[in-house]
This record gives sequence, structure tokens and C-alpha cells, in this order.
Amino acid sequence: MSKRSRVLLGVASLTLLASGCAAERAEGPPAPDVWVEPAAVPDSNPDPRVVEVDLEAREAEKTYLEGKTTTVLAYNGTVPGPLIEANVGDRLIVHFRNSLPEETTIHWHGVRLPNEMDGAPAVQAPIAPGGEFTYEFTLRDAGFYWFHPHVMEEEQIRRGLFGVIRVRGEGEPQADDEKIVVLSDALLREDGRFDDEIDDEIIMMGREGNLLLVNGKVMPALDVQAGALTRLRIVNVANGRFFNLALPGHAFRVIGTDGGLIPKPYDAEKLLVAPGERYDVLLIAQGEPGTELTLTNAPYERGHHTGLAAPMPLATVRIGEGPALSGPARRTLPDSGPAIERLPGGAADTTITFDEAYVGRELKFLVDGKTHPDVPPIHVERGATRVIDLKNDAEMDHPFHLHGFFFQVLARDGVAVADEALANKDTLILPQRSTTTIVARFDEPGHWMYHCHILEHAERGMMGEIVVSP
Repeated sequence: MSKRSRVLLGVASLTLLASGCAAERAEGPPAPDVWVEPAAVPDSNPDPRVVEVDLEAREAEKTYLEGKTTTVLAYNGTVPGPLIEANVGDRLIVHFRNSLPEETTIHWHGVRLPNEMDGAPAVQAPIAPGGEFTYEFTLRDAGFYWFHPHVMEEEQIRRGLFGVIRVRGEGEPQADDEKIVVLSDALLREDGRFDDEIDDEIIMMGREGNLLLVNGKVMPALDVQAGALTRLRIVNVANGRFFNLALPGHAFRVIGTDGGLIPKPYDAEKLLVAPGERYDVLLIAQGEPGTELTLTNAPYERGHHTGLAAPMPLATVRIGEGPALSGPARRTLPDSGPAIERLPGGAADTTITFDEAYVGRELKFLVDGKTHPDVPPIHVERGATRVIDLKNDAEMDHPFHLHGFFFQVLARDGVAVADEALANKDTLILPQRSTTTIVARFDEPGHWMYHCHILEHAERGMMGEIVVSP
């Protein structure tokens, strides 16, 4: 039996262990756990336009399976790490201390910032155990972002090093409630320790855990009020798992993605979130008070027969016992959002090709036929707008992530994307055997990474660099 098959077979048993259910109850979903939001890290600066916080990476203990302790890596002792709250234009100062027994950095995923603050190996030496570093930059964009290491990220992220940033701006959409949804998983042994075994199947697909987690919990219960408007800020921080969210009888009104709010909201009956991606959605719960629904991870074919997997429960959505909103108080979903600048299109002047192959007996993930650091850099003049063809020759999807800049999708396989789909992205699914055309304006000098956000792929070569001249 393959490792992947063993993982899939282990999902039900470990999930039941985590929720304290007996083995004979395996035919039903586990009992709901408590919904927990990441706690906001204290701001020590009295200036209302400066957010100054302390972050520490250290080992901690967490209980995923009842009666079993798992040693995790954590920011400020929690998994997920804390929430950084700020507004557009705020100066963010982060005093970081590395109390791990290994080196690390912090990458601010999706945040536009100076190159020396990016935390990537091209621009920052790893912070040694016991070392400190101060990250400081201005938050230019409203949206939902996250932070994580860019040293040994395959190991450090799966063990718990991730946190979130919520940046608010003008014209925030109205909602009765707002929830943060951090999607992740963990591959655990029965004794609660992380399963460190790795084989070609795990490398090929990215590590997928046998325990699905929302905000670090197994099957938490989200309480909503019938007819009320709930805003969900969603991020996928898993190494390799794609989350394809589905809630029976409901659609998600997508109002934003990686780079903030979008001009034309749309409905998604299933919301596909690749590793590294974020979505901002609104939901109006439909049903009688007391109704319980199961939010599931629906199958999605991202290659190598992954679409044959069974749906997996993620969370319980409970419609509250209070009276439903009705009449003038009843909420409606928005049909429009703020305008964003459309970048100019045209023919692609650069092509980046992604593929996978065995090099000898080792599975490698390639950019233009090479593996990082041997991938030739792409040189761009500061302020230039470039149209790039992202060609995926592999037999599986790859989530592409660009550091430091937003991009917009112009076309897929030569077919122009409609104006209604305009959005600023930093992470994007490249479907197998396809070409996606994007455009980006490179207005910040430095050495900027791009890579697949399946972490096992990035670590094994699927990474390149764009050099923007001073």
C-alpha cells in the first residue's frame, strides 16, 4: 500500500481520536470542537499610525489528538500564530526573535514591501538560533495576508510556523460578523508526533496530513445567525493540500482575493483555495435556527487521480437559536466592489515553463528545465510592466506565487479573461498542461523570488528569481 493510500485511510481514525469519539462511531463526522480565532498580538506603540509588535519563534506543545502531545513550532507559542491588525498606511515594526534550535526568517506573503524586508534567502541571511531581526515597512494595501518562514519552510510551516495579517482600508464591506479561517492539516502518528516519513508520492503531491484543521482545531463549530451577513477571511497554509470548500445549500459570495477587494463579486458553490491563496467571502446562512451544516473539503482533480478522494469534513456551521433577520434588517450581498487599476496587456515578452522529471533517481521540479539556484534570473527595468506566459507542462496543477508584487490574469490557453474577473493576485493555480498569461508592474527594485507554493516542490527546485534594476 502506498504512503498516500495509508494517509487517506488514516483520516477518519485520527480525526475521531482528536475529537474523543469511539472507533465504533466511525460512520459519522466527529463532534464539533470550539471555534477559536487567532489572538491579536499586542501593539506596544502609542502612535495610531505605527503598529509595533514582538514575535518569537519557539517550540511549544499542542494537543491535536486527545491525550497526546505534539511538539510544534509556534509564533508566540500558538498555532496558528497571532493576528497582526493594522490599517492601510500604517508603519509595521516587528521585533523578531528566533528561539528555535535552527535558523529561520519571516516572509510576509503577499505584502508589497522593500526587498530587504522580504525574508527570502536571496535578500536575507538566515537568523541563527538566539538571533534577532527587526522587520519594518509600510502597509500599502488593504487585504488579508500571512507570514511564514522562507528557510526550511517545508518543515517549519508544516510544524506550525504561520500567522496572519489583516489590513483594513476605506470602504470595508458591512457584515454582522467576521471570522478568520486558517486552513491547514497535520500528518501525525498515533502517539501524536509528526510523521516525518517521506517518499516519492509525498514529494510529488506535497505533504497532505491525516488531520484536517481550521484555526488549528479539528471540526470546530462556527455559529452564525440565520439571515445575517458573515464575512470569512480565508487562507490556505498547508504544504500541499488544496481545499475545495463546499457548504450544502449555500454559495460563497467572493468579494476579494489575495490583493484585496475586487470590482465584481461573484458566487462560488465550491471555493477552491490552493496553498498560499486567500479569499474574502460573504455568506448569508439559510435555514431554521438549530440547523447544523457540515463544511467539507470536496474532491478536486489536481492531477494523479486526486479527484477520486472522498469529501472530508472541515467544520460544523451552526445556525443560531436567535431570531432570523428579516424585513429592513435583512442583509443583502453586494454586487460591486471598489475599482482597481487594470494593467495593460499585449503579447507575452517572457515565458516561464514549469515541469517535473526524474534526474537520475531523484524527483525534481523544474523551471525552464533547471532547478533553483541554477534557474537563470529574469531581468526587469524598475517600473516596467511585463506580460508573462506561465506554462505548466506537468501532469498536475502547480500554485504559482510571486514575491513583492501583484499580478493580473490576462488569458488562459490564449483565451482572454473577462473584465469581470479582474483581480490582483500573488498566488495562482496553474492547471496541468496549460498556459496562463499574467501581467505585473515591477516598481520595487531587488531580487524577488517566484516559486510553486507546494513546499516540497519549491524545496526541490521549482523556484526562480526576478531581478528588478535599481
